[in-house]
Amino acid sequence: MRTVWRGTISFGLVTIPVRLYVATESKNVPSHQIHVNDGGRVQYKRVCSIDGVEVPYEEIGRGYESATGEIVMLSEVDLSMLPAKTSRSIEVVSFLPISAVDPIYLDRSYYVEPEPQGAKAYRLLRDALRKQGRVAVAKVTLRDREIVAALRVHGDVLILATMLWPDEVREPRFPFLADDDEWSTPSQELTMAEALIDSLSDEALDPGRYRDVHRETLTALIDAKATGRPVTEDARPAAASPDLLSALRASIEAAKQRRSTSNGGRRRTTPSAGAAKKRQKGPTQSVRGADAPKKRG
Repeated sequence: MRTVWRGTISFGLVTIPVRLYVATESKNVPSHQIHVNDGGRVQYKRVCSIDGVEVPYEEIGRGYESATGEIVMLSEVDLSMLPAKTSRSIEVVSFLPISAVDPIYLDRSYYVEPEPQGAKAYRLLRDALRKQGRVAVAKVTLRDREIVAALRVHGDVLILATMLWPDEVREPRFPFLADDDEWSTPSQELTMAEALIDSLSDEALDPGRYRDVHRETLTALIDAKATGRPVTEDARPAAASPDLLSALRASIEAAKQRRSTSNGGRRRTTPSAGAAKKRQKGPTQSVRGADAPKKRG
């Protein structure tokens, strides 16, 4: 991985020298626009919309759209008036419970690696965040912009997740929400839905269970076309949609069957509707055993 940023994590009087690496990568199969008559790649030219002349790079400036839709050109002198972005520090502002940070605000993730001299302080911060179940909210300058980010534990490393500003998250405005005050959850369907959730519940995420079927199928299709092999289509007729209660019952049975098969015949018991109600009324008695997975931040 390539280092994309070097600086420090600072909280209180503690400073930890670190490096950042992009934590994710796109696996989408690249595609290009082509001329269907001969297969040639379609190229684009930078053409001025006024005179139709191709514009060289040295004559290209940057225009910003105003609130009224007008394009305003800003010079280097204008841009120099923006607040200076020279900080090389991930400045921790506060520590919050993990549940206090809505995932909708998280944007891009970066692995945080300590420099050799900061490894001890890095481990202390990591272990403290993990033990308390918290994330650190910090200010950091990336790509010449000061942004807010969340510093959290992922496995045995820290991850810096950049965050969106509040006005960048759209407010949901859907007609059905207007009827929520009159909505009364049907008890039988709710009990069945809870039983279905329980039958599909796991203690931890297992990424290996999931596959990018679209990418695998697309890659196979490309390979078949490239080598002249016949392309087969997997035709699956659509099943009729049952009513909600029947769908819940069938889903529970299917989930129990899948779990029984994947566990080598050791079926996980699903509480009955009566047991589910008793469990809701009784006190919580959740005790983690010695072999239970530790909570990761």
